[in-house]
Amino acid sequence: MRRRSWSSASVRLFRLDYEKVMEELRRYAERAVAMGARAVILIGSLARGDYTAFSDADVVIVADNVPLNPAERIRDYIDPTLSVGVQLRVYTSREFMEMARKGRRVVREVVEYGVLLTGNGELVEEARRLLSSAP
Repeated sequence: MRRRSWSSASVRLFRLDYEKVMEELRRYAERAVAMGARAVILIGSLARGDYTAFSDADVVIVADNVPLNPAERIRDYIDPTLSVGVQLRVYTSREFMEMARKGRRVVREVVEYGVLLTGNGELVEEARRLLSSAP
């Protein structure tokens, strides 16, 4: 009679479907631009290519028709239907350019490896110029 082994282990492999996630994020970005965003940029591990099955999407949205309170800005851009979690950062054009002048890390990430999902690429180019003269 064969005995059941209690010491056996099973391995589950998880995989992120990168193409599916990127297509979802592009559609998400198009909706954000339709709502008034000027640019939607992916940063973080998905943009760099060093993501894991458990990575979220770090998204920078530049929009000028947003509430003054930064905490209230993300409310309109939350989409629970996406297959990945989204970490949002929403800035006005003026704030984004000021952060570029000051050499802020998030703008450096946008310029160095960000993926423009949709919107105005001129914002990124202007930020690149401003960063080159940042302290």
